[in-house]
Amino acid sequence: IVIFSPWVMHRDPRYFEQPDQFRPERWTDELEKQLPRCAYFPFGDGPRTCIGKGFAVMESVLLLAAIAQRVQLSLATDAAIIPQPSITLRPAGGIPMTVHHRHPNHP
Repeated sequence: IVIFSPWVMHRDPRYFEQPDQFRPERWTDELEKQLPRCAYFPFGDGPRTCIGKGFAVMESVLLLAAIAQRVQLSLATDAAIIPQPSITLRPAGGIPMTVHHRHPNHP
């Protein structure tokens, strides 16, 4: 059995500039096309690629756009994000955020 870790690979400075920083602008189609095969594989690769990849990407873009239109989120000042490996990698205890409404006259 061979296991590849997206957590490790996606933080490799050979492929990602400032890999430990949150920089959403890095995730463009152009970046993925410039990377060697399997340097970025959030949904696996090859014949076992996640069947829901297309839906998951579309859903996340639509959700992010809907949320960003209404609110601005910022990380709580003293929040520590601790990775919890499970079937998927998730933050243990969630991510405490502060919510600021973009349009004060709208609930």
